[in-house]
Amino acid sequence: MIPVVSRLTRSAGLFTLACCLASSQINPARAAGSAGAGLQRQILDVIMKHPEVILESLSRYQQEQERIKEDKRAALIRSVSGSPAQYVAGSPIFGRESAKTTLFVFADFQCPFCAKVRDSLQQFVVDNPDVSLVYKHYPIVSIHPEAMNAARASWAAQSQGKFWQFHDILYSNQDRLGEELYLKAASELGLDQMRFNADRKSEESEKAVKRDVELAEGLGISGTPFFLMNGSTFSGYVDSSVLKQKL
Repeated sequence: MIPVVSRLTRSAGLFTLACCLASSQINPARAAGSAGAGLQRQILDVIMKHPEVILESLSRYQQEQERIKEDKRAALIRSVSGSPAQYVAGSPIFGRESAKTTLFVFADFQCPFCAKVRDSLQQFVVDNPDVSLVYKHYPIVSIHPEAMNAARASWAAQSQGKFWQFHDILYSNQDRLGEELYLKAASELGLDQMRFNADRKSEESEKAVKRDVELAEGLGISGTPFFLMNGSTFSGYVDSSVLKQKL
């Protein structure tokens, strides 16, 4: 009986077969044709006498999936840290593009912590000219219904060279996010209104935000603001002293 248990817990295919047999979702005669009648009986016997085998197998499978996920995350962090320019991908940059160190921030215009950390980030770059700040979008639409619209509007402002000015207006008026604010900000910044409206509703703006979201999820984002610098990820409100330590 031990060899059967071992095969059950180590083979994903056999585990699936066992689950199907246990739930009577497949015809036993068909299963006998593919796995053998004797093996089928042994599997069913194991399930009835040792149901913990299924749980153990599932636990091992989940652990393996988590390990694979973490390995991919670590590899992506190394890649972004080693070749940051490859991941800027047209994102707005605050500071010198040729700076030695790149600080990525993934943020949501409707997130209060992102608004709170805004001044610290910009001051940190001013105080450390060898650091550039790259803004990445991560609108958490499940709790911030206006975050996606704000992100796409800021992308439209960026296309006219006014991202950071637009960025500051949105964070300074976070409680007023919406059409009226976007149009007013665009007017105050002297943007071409027709182009602004077309750009923020375009497929390109949607794709740009989606690219940032996919990168963030690959990095294992745990909330906003989320940061990556020098191979280290961290999140939440940070001040200049914390950023200096990370640097």
